[in-house]
Amino acid sequence: MPSRATPLTRNRLARAGLFFVGVALFYAPFALAYRAFGAIFPGTYAANSVVDVHTACMRMPVGWLAQPWMYSSFTTNALYFVSILVLPLAAVAFSPLFCGWLCPAGAFPEFASRLIPDRFKFDLHGRVPIVPLRYGFFAGLLLAPFVTTSICCSYCNFTQMQNIVSFVTGNTAPLLFIGTTGVVTMVVWLVVLGLFMKGGRGWCMLLCPVGALTSLASGLTSRFKRLPRVRHDTEACASCATCQDVCPVRAIDAGEEGDVRVGQYLCNGCMDCVKACPSGALRYGSER
Repeated sequence: MPSRATPLTRNRLARAGLFFVGVALFYAPFALAYRAFGAIFPGTYAANSVVDVHTACMRMPVGWLAQPWMYSSFTTNALYFVSILVLPLAAVAFSPLFCGWLCPAGAFPEFASRLIPDRFKFDLHGRVPIVPLRYGFFAGLLLAPFVTTSICCSYCNFTQMQNIVSFVTGNTAPLLFIGTTGVVTMVVWLVVLGLFMKGGRGWCMLLCPVGALTSLASGLTSRFKRLPRVRHDTEACASCATCQDVCPVRAIDAGEEGDVRVGQYLCNGCMDCVKACPSGALRYGSER
């Protein structure tokens, strides 16, 4: 009789299933969430626009936060508030579950990286200051228009994920218009920071402004004990460091004698650590 799947395996299978749900909700030719919103609220976006992941662009509205002259653009599409309001508020209430469970652009390189043995991957954990780098890039995105030009539409992994979905569903046209930045993004996002990085979420950790904004909202409010976050119980900890090893965003520092710290400014709420912990020292919920 085959052995039953471990809790970690079941958790990853559940997240893999929700990856396809995320594709259906946000990416053409499906984009069911955007089509439904447009049907309920006519005039949400231009009637002649292509309904795909760009309909509720995730990156541009984040960049506009530091550009008062762009605020009027928010009135042209109600879905622009998804990345700057809906997702941060959801992260405050529940932690960044969208990033860990529904974002295809984050999940695709993570699950693809599982095809590569760990001995061929590099690990940033303990080698570089991930959190300062993450929020340094985020600050750079906001400040770029003041010193050069906006980079909101450049180096966009959401666009490259849409190109992949379009190709798989039979539309090869987007591939004909990929420029230099598109090629660079594809290589960095999917290969360098995906396939050959421990966890496969290098882009999410370092370069995604939406992930940075939602994690910032989650981290700043994580001290409120009634809000659900991934929490650690020192007394129950076996100091095995399993949680640190399985975390795809390298958010956990496991020391000796139960000294485990969950980096709330990196955690995406995927729950892999919770399901992998052999002693039950990690859980998702309010602080006891």
